[in-house]
Amino acid sequence: MPEFLQAVKREMEQRSDYFTYASVPPLSSTVPPLSTSPSTLYIGGGTPSLYKPEELGELIVEAKRLWKCEFQEITIEMNPEDVTPDYCARLTLYGVNRLSFGIQSFFDAHLHFMNRRHNAMQGIRAFEAARSAGFQNISIDLIFGFPGLSLSQWKSNIEQAIALHPEHISAYQLGIEPGTPLYRRVQKGLLQPVPQEEAADQYAILQEMLPLAGWAHYEISNFAREGYRSRHNSAYWQGAPYLGLGPSAHSYNGVKRYFNVRNLGRYLDGFSYVKTEQLLPRMRYNEFIMTRLRTSDGFSERELTSWMAPWCRSSFIEAMKRHFHAATAPLLEKGLLILHNEMYMIPPEKWFISDGIIVSLIM
Repeated sequence: MPEFLQAVKREMEQRSDYFTYASVPPLSSTVPPLSTSPSTLYIGGGTPSLYKPEELGELIVEAKRLWKCEFQEITIEMNPEDVTPDYCARLTLYGVNRLSFGIQSFFDAHLHFMNRRHNAMQGIRAFEAARSAGFQNISIDLIFGFPGLSLSQWKSNIEQAIALHPEHISAYQLGIEPGTPLYRRVQKGLLQPVPQEEAADQYAILQEMLPLAGWAHYEISNFAREGYRSRHNSAYWQGAPYLGLGPSAHSYNGVKRYFNVRNLGRYLDGFSYVKTEQLLPRMRYNEFIMTRLRTSDGFSERELTSWMAPWCRSSFIEAMKRHFHAATAPLLEKGLLILHNEMYMIPPEKWFISDGIIVSLIM
C-alpha cells in the first residue's frame, strides 16, 4: 500500500501539466488549447478507505498543489466495513465533502452472494457514521437484476434507502463479466442469469419509487435530490476533459484518450499510460450520442453541430446530419426518442432499453 500511494503521487507529478496543454481542433483557429484546472476529485474503486484519512489527505493536498485549484467536490468511495465517525471526521479536514458507499443491498444473503465483506447493519451504521461526522452529501449504491432478488426484497431495499435519506442514489443491474467467479458459475450451469424482463420490472419499480420520494432521475443509473447531482460524473456525460490516475485508468483531454498500464507491477515500476487514441470525427459523434442520451437533459441538434464543427470538414457535418435525421425519424415515430423544445432525449420509460436505442443512432 505505501508503494502504491507513492506511485500515484509520481504519476500526478509526471502529468501535472495535463490540463494545460492540448491540441487545437484541426479546423478551428478560434478554439484555444485547454487551459483549465479540474473542479472535482474522485478517489474511487471501493477500497480507498483501507488507507488512513491522512494518507488520502496527502493525495488531495498534492492535487491542489499541482493543479492550483480548490475542488468544488471531493468524493471518496468507501467500503461500509471500514467506516467510523472518527474516520469520516478526519476526512473533512482535507476538504472531502462527498462520500459514496457501496451498500448494494440491505439483505445479508444478497451481500454474501456478491462476496461483499460487510453486512446489512454495517451498511446502515456506516451511513449514520458519515452523518454524525457532518457529511451532508452522501451517495449510496444499490444493485438489482441478480439471482435470488425478489420484487418484494427489491422494494424493501429501496424503502430502506429512502429511509436513510441520502442525497444521491445509484442503482446498477448486476453485470456478469467474463473472467469472474460469477461468470464461471453461469458457464458451468450452476447459476441462471436473471431474465431481462424480470430486471426490467425491478428497474421500473426503482423509477416509480424514488422520484415519488423526492429523488430526480437525472441519468440512467442515477437519482439525486435537488442540487445534489454528482458533479464529477456529470462532467463525463458532458464530454469534459478528465485525468485518470492509477493502473487501468484512462483519461480524455478533449483531443485524445489515454489508457494506463493494467499490470500493477509495471505501474509500481513507473509506467503510466501505454496507449493513446486520437478521436476521429465519427468517434466524437458516437461518443456525444452515447453520453448525452444517458441523461434526462438530452441534447439539441445545434449542440451536436457546434460540438463537431471545429473537428471535421463541412462535408462530414452534412453527412452526419443526414445520418442523424434518417436514424431519429423511426425512433421518434415509435416513441423510443422524443423531441421537446428542440431537445432530443430518450423517454424515461424506455431507459432500460437505451443501449439498443443509442446503437441505432451511431455511425
